[in-house]
Amino acid sequence: MTDPLASRTQAEFTKMLRGVFGEYLKDNMHTSVPGHVLSFNPVTQLAEVQIGLMIEDHQDNQAARRPIICVPVQFWGAAGGTLECRVANGTEGALFFSKECIDSWVDQGGVAIKSEPRRFSINDCYFIPGIRSIPGAITNFANDGIRLRSNDGSAYIWIHDNKTLEFDGVSANFKCPVNFEQPTNFEQAVTTETTIHNQGVSIGLEHEHIGVEVGDDISGPVNP
Repeated sequence: MTDPLASRTQAEFTKMLRGVFGEYLKDNMHTSVPGHVLSFNPVTQLAEVQIGLMIEDHQDNQAARRPIICVPVQFWGAAGGTLECRVANGTEGALFFSKECIDSWVDQGGVAIKSEPRRFSINDCYFIPGIRSIPGAITNFANDGIRLRSNDGSAYIWIHDNKTLEFDGVSANFKCPVNFEQPTNFEQAVTTETTIHNQGVSIGLEHEHIGVEVGDDISGPVNP
């Protein structure tokens, strides 16, 4: 005869296992979560970060999670170059947690030996800045083309959707030669501490003119 309690016992045992493993995974397996920077080291590019959501215990009490230290911060880049951006305290972003321990990789790079067998730990975190809450939303967002800008929007380099380029800021300093292949319009005076040449002819402070004597008449062409 079939035991009438067998199916009920199996069901209860399965429910118990699901509950135990569910609680374990909830407390010990981390994937991703929003957060912000508490401090940042520009030499190592590692940060101390705070998870942006409180933790709740079994009595429904909520408290802030402990800070996570030595967290690598993402900056866009590859072999061709890197985009640097100042990371200030309070910078919002997304925290991602590694499947495996990253301590030795952070210290050594390359293919490192795992120093701990842990998985999906809160200690194995990466921080990607730029994921924002509503209070942290970008002010005066243009939604037009690509714009590299200061936070307040007063300085920027802008490629519009219509392919026009726009620049603004306090000043522009170029430490390399600048070549203009098309006519260029300047709305204000151009000031330079070096000689200006036009088609190979100096038109700077020390240039001379041909066939003139000192007087009030208009001079001739520039002396090459």
